[in-house]
Amino acid sequence: MNIRHISASALLAALSSPLLAAIDLAPTLSGSYAAGTGASALFVKVDDNWQGSTVLWNEDTLSYGSGSPIGSYGWGTGIWGIADWNALIGVPAGQAPVLSTWSGLASQINFGNTLYNDVYAGQWGSTLAMPQPELQTNWLAQFTGYIRITEADAYNFSVLYDDGFFFKLYGSEGNSVSIEQDGVNPRDREGFADDLMLEAGLYRFELGVYNRLEAGVVDLRWSRGGSGDWTLVPTEALVTTPLAVPEPAAWAMLAGGLALVGAMARRRR
Repeated sequence: MNIRHISASALLAALSSPLLAAIDLAPTLSGSYAAGTGASALFVKVDDNWQGSTVLWNEDTLSYGSGSPIGSYGWGTGIWGIADWNALIGVPAGQAPVLSTWSGLASQINFGNTLYNDVYAGQWGSTLAMPQPELQTNWLAQFTGYIRITEADAYNFSVLYDDGFFFKLYGSEGNSVSIEQDGVNPRDREGFADDLMLEAGLYRFELGVYNRLEAGVVDLRWSRGGSGDWTLVPTEALVTTPLAVPEPAAWAMLAGGLALVGAMARRRR
C-alpha cells in the first residue's frame, strides 16, 4: 500500500476495513545500523505578547479553522497552532518574536515545564526539565533524526502533548505516515490508529510540538507486537548519524578474505 502523508483522521478511515490489520512501511534506510545516541533537538522561546498568530478562529461558532486570524483579536497573544509553529521554528534568537533558542542532542524525547512536573507528573509520568528555564510558556520544539528498528515487528508510536503536535515517520520512496493535533488542546497522549509493520533499518522522523500557557510537555513512546504498553523510545533507537553495521555473513566473508590474504603472504616468504 502506498502511503503519502496520511493525517490521523485519514489513517483512521483507511484502517476501517476489517481486511487491513496494519500498515506496511519499508525503512528509509534498510539493514543493520549502530546504536544511536539521541535525536537532534531545537527549542524556541516565543514572546508571550506576540500577536501574529495566523490560526483561524470563528468567534460565532467558537471553533478553529475558519473566521479571522487569532492574532487579530485583543486576547490572541502567543502560539495557537501548527501554522504558528511553521512560521516561527526557523526564526533565529533575537529576531522578533523569538527571544531565545536552544539546540543540542536529546538522549530521550521527554521534556516538561515546571508546572507539568509539579502538578501532572503523578498522572502522566515525570519528565526531564526544559533545557532553558525560560521555556515555560509559548515555546516550540522540533526533534529530528532516525528511529532504529532492529527486529521486524508491529510497532506503534504515541506522543504526550500539551497543547499540540505533529509526528511524521518516513519510509522508502517518499512514503510516510503521520498523526497530529492542531490548535490548543487539553493534555493527552495520541498514537496511530493501528500498528505499523516495520522492517529492520532506519526510519527518518520529525516531531514538532508547541505549548502556549500553563503546563507543557512532549514525550515520545513506542509499543511493540500489539501490546499497547507505551515505553519511552530509548536512546539507542534515536539516530542522528547513520552508521551501517555489516551483517554476520559479511563479517564472515571479510574474515575469510583476510585469512586468505594472510596465507598468500606467508607463501611468498
